Amino acid sequence: MRISEIIGIIRRNFLLGFFVVFVLCIIMSVSYFVVYKKLIGGNKKINKRKVIIFTMFIGYIIMVIGVTFLNRRSGVYGSVNFHFLSTYIEAWNSFNQRNWQFIILNILLFVPLGIFLPIIHKKFYNIRWTLFVGLSITLIIECLQYLTGFGIFDIDDIFNNILGTAIGYSIKMSVTEILSKHKNDKLSALMYLFPTLVTLVVFIGIFAYYNSREFGNMSSAYSYRVNMRNAEISTGLELNNERAEVPVYKAPTYNRETAKKFAEDFFENLNIRVDRFEIIDYSDTSIYWVRGEPSYNIWVNYLDGSYRYKEFSSLDKEIKEANVEKDILIKKLEQYSIDVPANAVLSSSDTGSYEWTVDMESRDDSLVDGILSCTYYSDGEIKYISNNLITYKKVKDIEIISEVEAYYKLKTGEFKLSNLSINIKTINITKVILDYMIDSKGFLQPVYLFDTLLNGEETTIVIPAM
Repeated sequence: MRISEIIGIIRRNFLLGFFVVFVLCIIMSVSYFVVYKKLIGGNKKINKRKVIIFTMFIGYIIMVIGVTFLNRRSGVYGSVNFHFLSTYIEAWNSFNQRNWQFIILNILLFVPLGIFLPIIHKKFYNIRWTLFVGLSITLIIECLQYLTGFGIFDIDDIFNNILGTAIGYSIKMSVTEILSKHKNDKLSALMYLFPTLVTLVVFIGIFAYYNSREFGNMSSAYSYRVNMRNAEISTGLELNNERAEVPVYKAPTYNRETAKKFAEDFFENLNIRVDRFEIIDYSDTSIYWVRGEPSYNIWVNYLDGSYRYKEFSSLDKEIKEANVEKDILIKKLEQYSIDVPANAVLSSSDTGSYEWTVDMESRDDSLVDGILSCTYYSDGEIKYISNNLITYKKVKDIEIISEVEAYYKLKTGEFKLSNLSINIKTINITKVILDYMIDSKGFLQPVYLFDTLLNGEETTIVIPAM
């Protein structure tokens, strides 16, 4: 999720909260000045400070409702996750910005609650009461999300919301302590800040440790142990008990600067002027637009250097997809600095649509794998390219676990299962192969693929081999 999208969500729900508060203020004003003072003849004055705090708190609660319900579609979720810290492990395994954003935003969402409650009433100077209210609100939200289908009941969301409440409380109470006249206010303020400081240290430590590691993490790794107590596992295969050394490869990864340079060079190589160069950045992808007649864009993936290019004159009704000779098409692709491997397998699914496939081909200290797709048009131009044909460079040889060790991990539930509610009764292993998958830093790591019949349905179970 881009920062602009997050700001957009906050802005929309802020406006919603502001509107509700505005209407509420009108109702309260009419009730006080017309009903209470004129009709009833009351003479008590309004505590302006309390009114301001109360309206801000109501606005905040409306924002929370908007974020947790109004930004989601009903019927998409509606399940439960009781695996504590599994979302943290999932974020660690994939280590993409989106997963960490959800965790951090869930924490930040309840920070204002921890600040507001002690301001509203001194009873909440006792952290137990503040955390109790935080727990109550997040439980109500999680239950309603589950019942309405606007989300899942997630134990980690509850933990994050309570943590956010504790952080808000620690910030409010530390400031209160600093502004007080007690002798030991600095030490007390530091004690109050303990939850905030610990959280910061933990998150900084996670990211620092990740950056210090040689290889990335595998999104295919498990985030919780699958319940295998009642599972019956069978196989007719003879599994190898010997460990082996296999190579690890590296993809041509990009960051925002190098991806931009690649896009500029790509367009300039085609004599496309990049004077009006529009960039849309995501966490793992950037889109580069050249507006005009015609318009062009290219999507560049940071992780493996793959890209997708399109020329939008293909929308011209007079220009149609057209078939072409293989040699001519290969020559055309050279204009895009694309060399099609000699042994790539060519196929054509439709008029003008061509696809080359290379399956894990080793070349000296490199590995070529993936699919190159393109579409040829009647004006003699290629207007669409999807280049997922990646050349990985060998990094080093590394020892991997044996097939028997991988089987033990499967047997003990150390694998990723997409369906949280599935009850595994039988697993029949029909085949096991050593393959490769890309990790979070662009390294191609070895994995074992177990082809299975899981409860009678064909399912591939992935076990990381390193």
